[in-house]
Amino acid sequence: MIMTHSIEQGVGSGKTVTCPICGELFTCALSSTCWCASRKVPAEVTEYLAGRYETCVCSACLDRLIEQAGSGESP
Repeated sequence: MIMTHSIEQGVGSGKTVTCPICGELFTCALSSTCWCASRKVPAEVTEYLAGRYETCVCSACLDRLIEQAGSGESP
């Protein structure tokens, strides 16, 4: 995802974390092989997340934020 820290190259082991937006559990690999690395995230979404959360968000919340940004809504 969208992390405020850099994505490491290679395969991450993945860990179960809680989405700070919805509270769902998901796996964060914190690597270039993580599910989030394939998402095209607009700069405004990255800035929104970096300014509010210290951890990654789940795929559903990230997709919702990307969709909102694409439709002109604020995240």
